[in-house]
Amino acid sequence: MIDPTSQPGIMATLKAATAEQHRHAERHEFQQMMVRGTLPREAYADWLGQMLHLHRGLEDHLDRLVASHPPVATVFDDDRRKVPLLLADLAFYQSDGTGEALPATRRFLALLDTLAATTPLALLGALYVLEGSTNGARFIARRIREAYDLPPAGGAAFVDPYGEAQPSRWKAFKEAMEQLDLSEADTHVITAAAQETFNAVGALGSDLFEHSPHVAPPTV
Repeated sequence: MIDPTSQPGIMATLKAATAEQHRHAERHEFQQMMVRGTLPREAYADWLGQMLHLHRGLEDHLDRLVASHPPVATVFDDDRRKVPLLLADLAFYQSDGTGEALPATRRFLALLDTLAATTPLALLGALYVLEGSTNGARFIARRIREAYDLPPAGGAAFVDPYGEAQPSRWKAFKEAMEQLDLSEADTHVITAAAQETFNAVGALGSDLFEHSPHVAPPTV
């Protein structure tokens, strides 16, 4: 007989199941340009605009999920909202974020709509990826502050939402996820959604190379 307590928790399952997709997403050249601090400022603002579309869609669905599944409020509350931070950053870069959603963004928003209508707990997979991205984004924040000569309190709120509290905020998120009463089926759909979210991150980078007038992939 298998001891249920010996089974990996949701966070360990997600980390293992998304390792390949995570690796591909973070190695995408668009992401690497942010890491190196070589992404043009205007292209960074274009990326923020796409992230606004994405987070606005996800947060709207998560609000409805919290209403129907109150325990989810332990992993998503007002303190984890990114839309206000994105709007503040876009205003700093003199953009209102009303640009058209690119194809990869539209596909991902359509996926969120489907998940919300069919297996709403799967939305936690997208939240896992985007919340987890704030860990590495602190390094990106340092690079863009240097590259764009940003003031201490402007232009990097989205990529550095928690400041020095980042480790404790991630720890609290992980603990709250582990406390959710998730079935095997729930874990499966959450994991699949997390994989698709990492794929969407890479696809968005490719779309920005193709459609943004401010950046192009480096020539080999």
